[in-house]
Amino acid sequence: MFQYIRLIMFALITCVCVLWVSNSFAMSINSDVGLTPHKGEFIFRVQSRYTLKGDDPTSQDRETRILAIPVVGVYGFTSKASILVKVPFLDKELSSLNSPDRGDNGIGDITVLGKYRVHTVNFKGGTSRLSLIGGLELPTGDDDESDSQGTLPASLQLGSGSVDVIAGGAYTYQTLSHEFDMDLRYIFNQEANDFEFGDVFKYNFSFQKRIHPSVLPDEGIYSQWNALIELNGSYSQHSESSGSSVADSGGHTLFLSPGIQFVSQRAVVEASVQLPVVQDLNGTQVETDYTLVLSFRYQF
Repeated sequence: MFQYIRLIMFALITCVCVLWVSNSFAMSINSDVGLTPHKGEFIFRVQSRYTLKGDDPTSQDRETRILAIPVVGVYGFTSKASILVKVPFLDKELSSLNSPDRGDNGIGDITVLGKYRVHTVNFKGGTSRLSLIGGLELPTGDDDESDSQGTLPASLQLGSGSVDVIAGGAYTYQTLSHEFDMDLRYIFNQEANDFEFGDVFKYNFSFQKRIHPSVLPDEGIYSQWNALIELNGSYSQHSESSGSSVADSGGHTLFLSPGIQFVSQRAVVEASVQLPVVQDLNGTQVETDYTLVLSFRYQF
């Protein structure tokens, strides 16, 4: 199933490449932005995110492989207010020396977010914008799946089983040649099935630079290539099971994420790799080796 989903995703991205035909605004790959769609505008985005976790501090040689395909729709109600709905398709697998492979695949928890732009300063060739973000992560993914070894651990379940609250903000400074984005987000996780994931604080910084064309044409439609560099960080508190803290949970991870974008009139095709530069995890959790990202966006 894992290979099947991966092949479909790569084929889909290849097909979408023919859509690029100036420019749709670029945005970051792994970060949020302070920008909002125009009134009545709809943005469709699909990503393929493959994560390998294989640095096991124990002798069990554990390895976790996660393929996430979040499908996102964003709609602008007004020039300042928009709604985002994210439906993730997940495939999770865990292998170790002394146990059969374990895992599950299907739809994960759906996220619904509202964004409202509270600050706008436009200037010649650019803009500065700040937006507030808030919403819910809904328990649509399976959270009680079992296999021959019993109930899957919480990390392999597709959903948390709880309604979780998300709050934060995002800022963008954009010119014709470069863009800076940053966002902060806090996830208030709730209890379900006598288990509660720790709250999560996420922070992201992104800088992108137009690398082609080096000089914009005086008129006409053009496409462009952007180079990006991002810092994507996450602090997680300890999870709790039956009211007790889970030792092998929580911690701090920071990724350095270079990327590349092709931006046309309405379509954006992009790729990124996330490499851990800080992994301060509690207990004997398996550390992340890397995450590979491919995605496309289309504006209607």
